[in-house]
Amino acid sequence: MTNASQPDTALALIVDDDSTVRIIMRSVLESHGIRVNEASNGVEALQVFAEETPDIVILDIEMPEKDGLTACAEIRMEAKGKLVPIMMSTGVDDTESINRAYEAGATDFEIKPINWPIFGHRIRYMLQAAQAIREHHSAQQTATRLGKVIEGSSNEVYICDDYNFRLQQTNGRARTNLGYQEDEINQLGLFQLLPDLSEVQLRNIVDDLYRGEYNEQLLTTHILRKNGSRYPVELSLQLSREHENNLLVGIAQDITERHQAESRMRQLAYYDTLTGLPNRQLFSEQLENILLKAKSISRKTAVLYVDIDNFKRINDSLGHSIGDKLLQEMAIRLNKCVTENAAIARHINPCTEIAASRLSGDEFALVLDVIDDTGIGGDVAKYLLNALSRPMLLQGHELVITPSIGIAIAPLDSDNVESLLKHADTAMHHAKKAGKNTFQYYSSTMNAMGRERLELEADLRKALEREELSVYFQPQVDIQTGKIVSAETLVRWNHPKHGLVSPVNFIPLAEEMGLIIEIGNWVLTQACSKLKAWQAKGLSLGKVAVNLSSLQFKQSDLLTQTRKVLEETGLDAKYLELELTESIIMNDADATVQVLHALKEMGIRLSIDDFGTGYSSLNYLTKFPLNELKIDKSFIIDVDSDIHNASIVTAIVAMAKSLGLDIVAEGVETQEQLRFVHKQGVRIVQGYYFSRPVPAREFEKLLEGGSFPIDIGALKTELLITEQRA
Repeated sequence: MTNASQPDTALALIVDDDSTVRIIMRSVLESHGIRVNEASNGVEALQVFAEETPDIVILDIEMPEKDGLTACAEIRMEAKGKLVPIMMSTGVDDTESINRAYEAGATDFEIKPINWPIFGHRIRYMLQAAQAIREHHSAQQTATRLGKVIEGSSNEVYICDDYNFRLQQTNGRARTNLGYQEDEINQLGLFQLLPDLSEVQLRNIVDDLYRGEYNEQLLTTHILRKNGSRYPVELSLQLSREHENNLLVGIAQDITERHQAESRMRQLAYYDTLTGLPNRQLFSEQLENILLKAKSISRKTAVLYVDIDNFKRINDSLGHSIGDKLLQEMAIRLNKCVTENAAIARHINPCTEIAASRLSGDEFALVLDVIDDTGIGGDVAKYLLNALSRPMLLQGHELVITPSIGIAIAPLDSDNVESLLKHADTAMHHAKKAGKNTFQYYSSTMNAMGRERLELEADLRKALEREELSVYFQPQVDIQTGKIVSAETLVRWNHPKHGLVSPVNFIPLAEEMGLIIEIGNWVLTQACSKLKAWQAKGLSLGKVAVNLSSLQFKQSDLLTQTRKVLEETGLDAKYLELELTESIIMNDADATVQVLHALKEMGIRLSIDDFGTGYSSLNYLTKFPLNELKIDKSFIIDVDSDIHNASIVTAIVAMAKSLGLDIVAEGVETQEQLRFVHKQGVRIVQGYYFSRPVPAREFEKLLEGGSFPIDIGALKTELLITEQRA
């Protein structure tokens, strides 16, 4: 079997009927230097396992022919499968599934969707832990079989009298770790080295061994060194009856590295990597416990939601490096407020890890969990406003930031984590509307639609008839030629009072109001009309892409309406592409297939937008009559510096090519990103590197310009140099 202490040579067996999961999982594991074998069901998994024993098995539970639970149990029945770590994965998050997995012999459990950056580290640590366990078992068997300790064993071995536990023999590894000389250690009792166990508890363990209730007693405990320090061990205690006097044999495996690995995993899973503060996951879990405890003793809890005013402007003007340092300084100041200010500290339980947390972006939270007076929240907020707004010097820039703070009180506002956070967030936004650099308590009236929202809703209903909406176009460029081959159509609202309203604000509102279908049909008509007009002018454009909302796609007359638009504008259907998100097509996959086939029969092209952010299955993707796949920009943003994103993009491109789909990379903004996607074989690119979305008149000028200047030869040369250096 491969030595798992050297993960670069380890072998993993991935068993999943979803090829998408296998592709991405292979990419992540191989990026960690782990070799991979694959199987698509339990039957195939057992065959592959028999041919080459892996160091770890990753099994999906729900599979055809033979499910993961059955396959896991059968692997455990094999002699060479006893100690192989097995991780089970499933999309079902319930206690019964977890219990069944462990009963079948699983080592660990993973709930889909998988957190890919954490996943690779978890596998490496499981491999290291498995190797430690194998060494422990090997040493244990040797001691039992020979009845004596090998001095050079990598494990610590302790042999003592079974009556008074006086140590009679130890090996070199034990003495070295403990810091005792042989004549010193033989004066001690075993219980003196085990600070977590009393002599009585040790006696009870020996009595159980004598009664035959256990062949061995396996403990996770600590051993005490001569200098007073302690270290964690996995300790096996057995009785040896091969001598005139019965002996108690202890074999200890130092698990300090395993604990450190688990600590690192916890750090990655529960703490923000930039600031070191607890993240939203840990915040939510601990706040849940705090609220339950506060309810049981009739105490109040306050959540303060803190957001940096104008943070985006700082990021845009001074760069992300300054923005990151600002967030780090913000975290330091929050922590100081919590730990050094007595007025705040006395309202925080010292046992909680989440007194100050970073929830996301420039949003932080503070928890006061032992308060009686709701006014304390406002007192703390005033202190924070002063402490956080003091000038700071970052890379030669003197900055003064101000926070806006929202306060929600449990149980007055809610005793539910998500609701309490939502209410505090709502109050924070009201603080911003009130002029920023202030705080607001949550009020139930904030849930009612405000005057501005009412006005916005009324204005949106009239926006079409007032011709305030307009279509913008963002070019999609063939980087082999620099030519614009297609364009994505986007809608913008130029409000007479508020100016250009972001789609982020009015599109969700249009969906809530049911106006999105009317707006979507208008955008479709405008896109087709513009393309037809450009064709009449002799301007070349292969197609125009239009996004469909979920409500549009679900409307019963989608096919009729689309056909009507094509007939009225005179545009040939082959020049129209409809973009749908993964969540839309997977909502009711069987019904989706029928609608997509009907659109395809009309001659319309079909594309999946923002691919990689949803949970689409390759089994379904092969059934959908798709033409194109658009890689979501969230994977492109740092693809040149993030190995996990790079692996995922590589896997998506490979999958798309295997399905015969065209590929578009969204969100390309830099030369490095362009170089990366070109290396992967992506030909069509969309993003700020070439152009932002622009009004129809400006887009027409881009078409008249012919093409963007791209030195494809230089790109290829750069790639060749990079590959030669590698």
